[in-house]
Amino acid sequence: MHKDQWFSEISYFNSHMTGFKVKQLLHEEQSKYQNIKVLDTHSVGKLLLLDNKTMVSQADEFVYHEVVSHVPYMCKPEVENVLVIGGGDGGVVREYVKHSDITSIDLVEIDERVIEVSKKFFPECTSGLNDPRVNVHTTDGIEFIQSKKNHYDIIVIDSTDPEDFAAGLFTEKFYKNVYESLKDDGIMINQTENPFLDEYGIKKIYSNMKKAFPIVKSFYAPMLIYPGVYWTFGFSSKKYQPTNLVRSKILQMKNLERSLKWYNTDWHIGAFQLSNLHKRKIGL
Repeated sequence: MHKDQWFSEISYFNSHMTGFKVKQLLHEEQSKYQNIKVLDTHSVGKLLLLDNKTMVSQADEFVYHEVVSHVPYMCKPEVENVLVIGGGDGGVVREYVKHSDITSIDLVEIDERVIEVSKKFFPECTSGLNDPRVNVHTTDGIEFIQSKKNHYDIIVIDSTDPEDFAAGLFTEKFYKNVYESLKDDGIMINQTENPFLDEYGIKKIYSNMKKAFPIVKSFYAPMLIYPGVYWTFGFSSKKYQPTNLVRSKILQMKNLERSLKWYNTDWHIGAFQLSNLHKRKIGL
């Protein structure tokens, strides 16, 4: 990829929804599972691509990583064991290690090369992987979770789009396995795509979640590098509503918020107030 060439991710509607002018190609390889690229761009800094789909950029990675981590944490009184499936860039783990009450964080990433490439080009994301509470497993998350029962307080599914080897992370069967892996008051968080483009059938994703969990809600945040920018996330819980924050944690979070770039408790409450389009698209 040449200097000043444009990279564009083509959406379902065959239009260029995201475009970034490239300074230079920093890295490219074909791993066992996918093509991995790192671009240096004019507008969003370093940009990680998996099979030519935007995953992480220096400009907006904090939004995704902060919201999928701190939203469930603030809804559950006790959080000791956390599982992150996917997320080889390390950003979700980085956010969870900020909470001293968490005793164990398992990161399950099928492609170890994503982790190694991220360590080199996105050290600001992978800094938490050195925490002694973090255990990295380079294996299939679908298989890994079948061996865990009633163990985790929070499970974050930090997956790519529902294609190829990641498609199994959006099924009813997988969500039921997640349910069984969670404690009696556990919470699952997952990314659920863009409701405007709806390339992968968002309503089906939420239908599968509702077949596994008694409480299923949705929230949203802007992701600059993802097609359409408006990005949705699922909140699936055995017990807790997403807007009932744990009062004893609010002061602690207020102190942490000073160092965060996106998340705060006011935003948390507002992010679950959905438009009619959002509600209709997901069937909630």
